[in-house]
Amino acid sequence: MSCGCSDGTENNNTGCTPCSQCVENSAAVESLPSALDNFTQQFFGTVTKTEANGVVTWTLPCSLDVGLPGNPRGSTEGLACYFIRLFEAGITGLVGPKGDTGATGTDGNNAYTVITTAFATPTVGSPTVQFNIIPSPVISVGQTVYVPTVGWLSVDQIFQDTTVFATLIQLVSSPSVTVSPGTLLLPTGPRGVSITGPAGPTGPKGDTGVTGATGATGSVGATGATGAAGVAATSANSIVTGGPTDYVMTITYAKVDFGANDLEVTLPTAGTYLVIAQIGGVQNSGATREWDFKLYNSTTAADITQSETFSSVVDGGLIPHQRWVISLVTTLAANDVIQLYARSSSATVTQTVNVLGSAMMYVKLS
Repeated sequence: MSCGCSDGTENNNTGCTPCSQCVENSAAVESLPSALDNFTQQFFGTVTKTEANGVVTWTLPCSLDVGLPGNPRGSTEGLACYFIRLFEAGITGLVGPKGDTGATGTDGNNAYTVITTAFATPTVGSPTVQFNIIPSPVISVGQTVYVPTVGWLSVDQIFQDTTVFATLIQLVSSPSVTVSPGTLLLPTGPRGVSITGPAGPTGPKGDTGVTGATGATGSVGATGATGAAGVAATSANSIVTGGPTDYVMTITYAKVDFGANDLEVTLPTAGTYLVIAQIGGVQNSGATREWDFKLYNSTTAADITQSETFSSVVDGGLIPHQRWVISLVTTLAANDVIQLYARSSSATVTQTVNVLGSAMMYVKLS
């Protein structure tokens, strides 16, 4: 029985068997291995076959064996299944370049405020108190606050952002009798429960130390000079008011002069202080004005850095306006005098800083 191939007039590859030699491949007549090879080349490209330890590995072009970056092909996932998954789920894009750094945010609020009026320390028998503070968003109703030298209070009500009504939670050991203006008010959580653990066992007695040698008798020193009179200690906070004359605003910076007593504080020792000026004034000029304030160290003849404040004050007839200057002040010597300076965009006698409603205070921080 003879084996033969087709006569070339039909493109069906009939008659080609392992025992016969097929005719030369052509566009009209092509063997199955050739057709498969051409299809693979056209569909995939060049496919590389490698063998290691009896295992055959096919490497596809264009990294189709591993998949797209960010969209890996599964280790046992068929190529057709991989394509279907990409069509259905979509191709995940690559991570773009890092964007520019955003603008710096505005400064936050201080995590404390300052008490501006004196009050008697609450007791268990009389636990409620009332006092004024510098308005601050960190103090809210229902919050637990801490007053140094007093203890923990619960804020019951805040009237017009200034007047606080509070109830005692717990006193510190040996609380002060009264709270002075300028005392810090700190938001905090309630004090934890104090638990004393059992005493540990007594440790072994240590060895007796070596007896020290007897020192020689020293000579009698000369009588020292009489020391200078000591400086009376100052409190950690203070509040002062000036008087008796109201101050009329000018268009250039000038010291707020209340006549006999200026609105100023003397910082007793070198260190860092929180200085606060409460300013009450009247703007009755007939138009809106800008009021500027700053702190000035008259001892060193220098402005206090970053203490300057600016505000627009609407004509309000005889309605008083209130402004604040709050600044950190660092001194290098004792008894530096810190004064309040002010100016208006257009001065008139109807713009005044009033003696009543104005005060300065300080708290020593370090």
